[in-house]
Amino acid sequence: MNVELSKEDLMLMDMLLSKEENMTRIEIHHCFSHDYKNFLKEREKQIGDLLARIKNVLATIKE
Repeated sequence: MNVELSKEDLMLMDMLLSKEENMTRIEIHHCFSHDYKNFLKEREKQIGDLLARIKNVLATIKE
């Protein structure tokens, strides 16, 4: 599946995911439940992977 996104769309996604990544780290730090903490760590990894892909695409887009 291919989805076309503008540079502005990708920049917005980058900003929103970066914010979510930071909030997830804080939530992991405050979490007491081992199972939920593992869920959050997996979510953080997924967010980081998606952010890396978005940043890679942004780096290839010419101004």
